[in-house]
Amino acid sequence: MEAAIKYESHEEVVSFDQKGNVIVNKDSPMSKKLMARRAIEAHLERKRLEKDLEDYYFGEV
Repeated sequence: MEAAIKYESHEEVVSFDQKGNVIVNKDSPMSKKLMARRAIEAHLERKRLEKDLEDYYFGEV
């Protein structure tokens, strides 16, 4: 039951809008340092995925 409570309390801290801007949920109980780290990681992950996708479609044929 404790796991179910933790799962329900899980919320999205970092997301992206339609233009690709990082949106941080400031109402989260996480520390500011952890939220900043998650935002940076999400940004880097998105850039890596964009590069991989570009390489896949426009890479060596």
